[in-house]
Amino acid sequence: MLFQHLFTSAALDLQHYTDLDRFRESERYARAESMPLMGQSFSVMRAGLALPSCRLSLVRTFPRIITGYDLSDQLIVVIPMNDVSSARLNGRAIKQSLILMKGKANCTVLEPQGRLVAIVSIDRRAVDWAHVEDGYSLLTMPAPELLQLQLQISQLLKLAAVDDDFPERNSRRSSANALLDRLNDSIVSAQQKASDRNAVLDRYKWIIDRVDEMVKLNPMNLDNRKLADMAGVSVRTLQTASFAICGSGVYHYIRLKRLWSVRRQLRTGAPGLTVKASAHANGFWHQSEFSSSYLAVFGELPSLTLENARNPERG
Repeated sequence: MLFQHLFTSAALDLQHYTDLDRFRESERYARAESMPLMGQSFSVMRAGLALPSCRLSLVRTFPRIITGYDLSDQLIVVIPMNDVSSARLNGRAIKQSLILMKGKANCTVLEPQGRLVAIVSIDRRAVDWAHVEDGYSLLTMPAPELLQLQLQISQLLKLAAVDDDFPERNSRRSSANALLDRLNDSIVSAQQKASDRNAVLDRYKWIIDRVDEMVKLNPMNLDNRKLADMAGVSVRTLQTASFAICGSGVYHYIRLKRLWSVRRQLRTGAPGLTVKASAHANGFWHQSEFSSSYLAVFGELPSLTLENARNPERG
């Protein structure tokens, strides 16, 4: 495991998140949001290295669905660093592909398993990558080239952890230039070989976007038939789209979103807010069933979430 060779230094920032909600707050830089597929036994490692024109991060992730990404001044490249290949982006198998995102990238990333990824966040004002269009791309690299990129990233992080002279400007700039040059060459090469996007999966993503909008407007009384009718598709197509994009049936996906909506409300600790009122506002009418579902996902009762929000020193 690469993290075993990394240490906090003058150049390298090493974070271990055991609080799920604090990790979610750390994703705001990309205006993205992780929705974990399980809320218990949470542990995430992140290493961060600031370089001229970009920032390199290494993250050991967890089973989750990530939505959003609004990168007004950034360009992000996500590089797989291990062999976990179950992740999907808008229904497309990521496998060992790079993920390239620029501007407003309407993405739903499903990670059924935790994986190890490197993330390069690039200042768009500092690089001239006109060949990269706004949106997202999955770019496949030949295995030897991907391995060389992975080794370069690993060596750079290890160097930053142990080299006292690394924070000097010249060392950082030369390392950043070497990394960005390799990434640029890889992206240009992969773009030339990339196939057209799959129209079927684009449609499935559109369907799930409509589901998200409908649930946000009215979380109550939305069964599969109503959702399908409002999206203008059959129930079968609705379910197929949900499994392709989110990895589960639409009922499970919506229920998880509603539970997270309740949790966000409870964590505000707003005066007068009650568990019952929040549950009802999000379409949960049977209190005992709701509490059991909440406990199963988050490892604590909703009343405790609200109590900790109002008394943070006890959380």
